[in-house]
Parts: sequence; structure tokens; C-alpha cells
Amino acid sequence: MAVASAPGRVNILGNPTDGLEGAYATISATICMRAYVRVKAGGSFTCTPMGEPSLATSIADPGGGYGGTPRLFNSTVRVLKAFFPDLAERVVEDSPDIFYRTDIPPEGGLAGSTAFIAAFLEAIRHVYGFDRFKFNEYVMAEVVQRAEEYAGITCGYADRYVCVMGGLAYMDFRGKLHHKPLKREPLATYERLDGYVNYIPLLVCYLGVRRSSGDIHRVFRGVYMREWERFRAGGSRSKLLEFMKRVGWTAMMGKYALLEHDWEEFGRLMSLNHKLVDEAMRMAGFQDGAGYYNNAVIEYALSRGALGAKLSGAGGGGSVLVLAPPDKEDYMERELADYMGKLGLRNSRVFKLEISRDGVRLEGEFAE
Repeated sequence: MAVASAPGRVNILGNPTDGLEGAYATISATICMRAYVRVKAGGSFTCTPMGEPSLATSIADPGGGYGGTPRLFNSTVRVLKAFFPDLAERVVEDSPDIFYRTDIPPEGGLAGSTAFIAAFLEAIRHVYGFDRFKFNEYVMAEVVQRAEEYAGITCGYADRYVCVMGGLAYMDFRGKLHHKPLKREPLATYERLDGYVNYIPLLVCYLGVRRSSGDIHRVFRGVYMREWERFRAGGSRSKLLEFMKRVGWTAMMGKYALLEHDWEEFGRLMSLNHKLVDEAMRMAGFQDGAGYYNNAVIEYALSRGALGAKLSGAGGGGSVLVLAPPDKEDYMERELADYMGKLGLRNSRVFKLEISRDGVRLEGEFAE
């Protein structure tokens, strides 16, 4: 038996180029909220949510399970069958029982579903003795990507890599535009930055407006890929493609600002990132761009002195990131919490970013 966990994440700069383009980068960080999975060998492949069922089940079983097994775990086994059949056979023949719970708000733009799959893979990697050289953390992140795709969740590579590897990272996704099968495209480049930067005056505003990020990414990526194919066929570069190129540039330039602790410049790039994405989403057919509540919170934060603000995830709800002046975090936290309450966002909350240095990891037991 093994218990493993994986953290949620925030995408700080450059997203959503990790899901829309293979030539750009993001800066992302893990947060101190985690999803937990316990794998008990020799069962009947049953899945039991622990803690608050409405929270755990909604993330682990989006849209309903297959044969009583939550869809995320089922799709992970399907990916293992496709790429690691010998490993999958051990799991399938043993039919382990799975128990799971999470601290990560569901459908909140914080990679809750990704964390569940990563934790599940770490647990079965330990229980069934997977080769840690062949099935390393880079490969694990790629398996998580494909498992979510099998489950019908369209998202970017940043979520998958940072939840597995942890910390604050600059990730380069060159060569990964088409989401090809494993080993038919390069692995991402993952550069840890938390050895240089262990503090960012960043507030995470969870709006409590639940939405399926995969549904938003699916539409956005579909429009983007059609524009990209038209460009590759000899057409001119569309405004949408140009905007995403500039979004990728915010992460590339933001790395300088982050390493220098130049928070004013870093905040300016965050706001630029959001402005470009908001407009690009309107081009892709989203009437409210990044979402009414997201934009309202971002505009309010900037009006109250925030250095920058942007989406963490797909938009339409989820979470917003606000870069506060280093001496005004408590003030901004109170202001934002009060404002979201006035907007009627009763389930919203604000918390300071605390970077989790650990990605997936083995844990002690958790109570049933």
C-alpha cells in the first residue's frame, strides 16, 4: 500500500501558450494545496472518495465514471496500456483499491484534476515497482498529459510538469504544438527558479465560480490550431497568432524581472499577459473574454494599487493572480476578499502564494 500526493499550481506568466503553441514558455509554481491518493494492492479496483465527497468526487470523476471507477484513474490506466503495457498489466491483474481526497478547490483553475492523476501515478509507481529510470518524472508528466486527454480534458503541459516536479519553474515547450504520442515529440525543458526566488508577493483569488477548464481550452485551442494551419498553408499571421506570440514573450522577458525581483516590471508583464489573453478569447468566440468576474476582480485589484493581475487558468471563473506591492499584501488581501463578497461570490477566498518545493511525493497514512 502507498499514499502519494501532488500539489495544485498557478500559471504566473505565459499561459495559455503551453496548450496552444509549442515554441514558447511559461512561469508556473506549485501551491501548498494537495490531492492525495492511497493505492491498496489486491482489491477489486474500486474507488472511494475520502473527506468531503462533493469536492473529491467532482475532480476525480468529471462527467461520471466508467464502470464505477472515476474517469481520471481509469484514463490513466488506459494510457499505461498504450505506452507501458507491462506496467499496466501489473496494475490491471492486481486490481488495487483506490482512496482519494483533495484540498484543491474543484474547477478552480488550480490543476485539481492533474494533481489527482500525478498522485495516482506516484502511488502505483511505488506499489508495483516501476522502473524509476524508464518511468521518470518527465515521462510521468507526459503520461498525466495524455491521461487527461483520454478523459476529455484539454489543457496545457505546464500543469502536468509543475504538479509532478514542484517548485517555481520556467518551462520551455518547443516542439510540443501538436500533442503527439509519447516519444514522438521532445520532453519539456524544466528549469527550477525557486533556488533564486523563494518569495513572490502574489495573492491567489479563488472566485468560487466553477467551470470546466477543459471545455474552454478545447474551444480556444481549436480556433488557434485552425489559424495556425491557415498560416502554415501560406496565409498571413492572424491577430490571434500574433497575440499568443506576445503572450509567450511575457514569460521569456518575465524571467529577467523575476530573477531581479523587479516586481513593477513583473506586474506589468502579468497585466499585459492578461490583456492579450482576454482579447484573444473574444476573438475565439468568448463574449466576455476571460470572464466577467475574472475581469472585474482584475480591474478592481489594479485600481487599488496592484502591480499586476491576470488569470491563473482557463478563464470563465476559476482563479485570478494579483501581484501586490511587497508591503501591501495584507491590505490587498482584505480589499479583494471584501470586493469579491460584494460581487456575490460567496464561495470565494484569497490566500497568499506559498510555493511548495515538492511535486509528487509519498506520504504517511491518511484517515478513512
